[in-house]
Amino acid sequence: MTPDGVELAVQLEGKQSQQSSLTMDWEPTLGVIRRRQDIARAEFRKQRKRLGVLSAEQETAIEALLVSTVDKISHRVGRLIETIG
Repeated sequence: MTPDGVELAVQLEGKQSQQSSLTMDWEPTLGVIRRRQDIARAEFRKQRKRLGVLSAEQETAIEALLVSTVDKISHRVGRLIETIG
């Protein structure tokens, strides 16, 4: 392998290392978001009877709304934490 080839290989390894460390840094955050989404779904199931008769399409829309809201709130809180930290 030529010296240029060695340099290229080292650069590629460095980028892969950066990508995997970024992935590892986000894993706890993604886990928290997933847990919050699960909580939103569980709350929806608990409160479902209070909503009366809904079609399957309406149930799906409500669940999507709840999950989307959790994602947006989590994103804003995450940004705030990044700014403070």
